[in-house]
Amino acid sequence: MVSASAGGTIAFVLFVAALVSITRDSVLGSIAKVAWAFVAFVLPIVGPILWFVVGKHYPYGVDGGNRAQLRATEEHG
Repeated sequence: MVSASAGGTIAFVLFVAALVSITRDSVLGSIAKVAWAFVAFVLPIVGPILWFVVGKHYPYGVDGGNRAQLRATEEHG
């Protein structure tokens, strides 16, 4: 029977979430994706957090932006 610590489980979940996010990012090139995946793997908890804070491109900004205002601007402008 395999026993996993809570820290190991958190690190694994963060790594998988970061890896999925990295591969789905349409802005990054292949080399950048490989580099970010490497960082996420080598730095188990810090790497994925760095990806979500520094590396990930959010379409409406990190805070989500004002989508209603953005749509109105796009429609009228």
